[in-house]
Amino acid sequence: MKRIQFHLEGGLSEKDLRHIHSQVLRVLDEIGVECASPRVLEILAAKEGIKIDGPRVRFAPHVVDAAIECAREQGRNALPPPAEISVTGPWNCFNIEDMDTGRVRQSTAEDVRHMFKLLHVAKAGGVSPVYPTDIHAGLQMLYLEKTGIETSTTDGSRMEFADRRMLEFAIEMYKAAGRKYTMVVEFPISPLRMNPSGLETILDYMDRSDVTLEPAPAPIPLAGCTAPLFEPGAIVQSVAETLAACIILDMISNGALVGVPHFRVDLFDMRHMTTVFASPDHILHQLIVRDVARYFSGKPFVDHYWCCNAKRSGHQAMLERTSWILTLAFAGFRRFWYGAGQLSMDEVFSPAQFVIDLEIARYVNHLIRGIDYYDEPDLSFDTIASVGPRGDFLTHATTLEGMSKLFDSDLFPRNSVEQWRALGEPDPWRMAAEKAKAMIASHNYAIEAGVQEELNRIYAQAQAYVTSQE
Repeated sequence: MKRIQFHLEGGLSEKDLRHIHSQVLRVLDEIGVECASPRVLEILAAKEGIKIDGPRVRFAPHVVDAAIECAREQGRNALPPPAEISVTGPWNCFNIEDMDTGRVRQSTAEDVRHMFKLLHVAKAGGVSPVYPTDIHAGLQMLYLEKTGIETSTTDGSRMEFADRRMLEFAIEMYKAAGRKYTMVVEFPISPLRMNPSGLETILDYMDRSDVTLEPAPAPIPLAGCTAPLFEPGAIVQSVAETLAACIILDMISNGALVGVPHFRVDLFDMRHMTTVFASPDHILHQLIVRDVARYFSGKPFVDHYWCCNAKRSGHQAMLERTSWILTLAFAGFRRFWYGAGQLSMDEVFSPAQFVIDLEIARYVNHLIRGIDYYDEPDLSFDTIASVGPRGDFLTHATTLEGMSKLFDSDLFPRNSVEQWRALGEPDPWRMAAEKAKAMIASHNYAIEAGVQEELNRIYAQAQAYVTSQE
């Protein structure tokens, strides 16, 4: 027996990719990027192949090509992509789809605690999927970190605190728990700018041993708003911004921080003034991103987000979320972060949709695994001959064996109308919501009492500090 698998073919030609490459070199050499950080500009001015003109930084083609080769070398040494897809929850949505009423409302501190538990039990954690909108604004991010430590191995936000004192409180909390605070700093801004505040944070924290700094050279160009609404224009800008960010990161850290290029293109809809997610056009742009990422980074592009424009669970969410993950999985994407249960771009988290998304991911994994193909020369003939023209295969050994391998779903059963009525006409959304509640109730993670006391002490200090700033 062997396994037959299928893949999504087609895409950019080698000629197309070389053209994009040449356009990227020209953009960075002739236009460059804006960088209004005096400290960064001073460092870059001393580097070979860099031209400084006021706040604008230009890069000689050989500097850019060296960065591309460095990325390709990293790619050649990278681990092979996973065989199956995995998903995590989203990043700090300000709203939640209530598990009892289905109503979309603002998320609360209690929701934060429950959703941390849900992600921990599902083993699909990254950061908190919701935000505590009902507590003091100055404490909201720290509350995320505290609750994440208390309920899971998941982080709270991984974001850069605007107030450095609050950041130090977070770092102290993670120390108390024997962990490190992970701080993601996204510093490119489309079109062709670098955020000076983010770069200053990188400079200030890159030598700290008590924090895990993750600079993200990951611009988010919106084709039709902050990037051209055509290809290859949008992808040329995206690659130029990403490579510029990687080069700057390497130079300001003297090679200590290696930026992992993450190329991205999203769409902007002028009719509704929104970012477009999971439309056919948007999905096709991601396939172009896949080809470009493979060319510039030397490895398959396997990590991607999982967004849609639906405001709540339902028909639109099912269409957009399934079409997205199904198409991209066949195109080679494997890790879908930020994330399961995420609706309306990144505004709403739905626990029921989270459970449904886990089921969609299980469905897609079944597809990309492929199908068994029995290549024994006479097995087909012998099996058919053993039954003949008047029998059936219901109890045949191969049927009984094969049935155990077919995909089945508790959320989306294949029963008849009469069977469905006999079961009380169960609704998949309600079943998913109840499953989410049961998962939360099964949570049993706890931290040591001494750690809890230390977290409470640090949080009380932070409360006093926030009050003193009012």
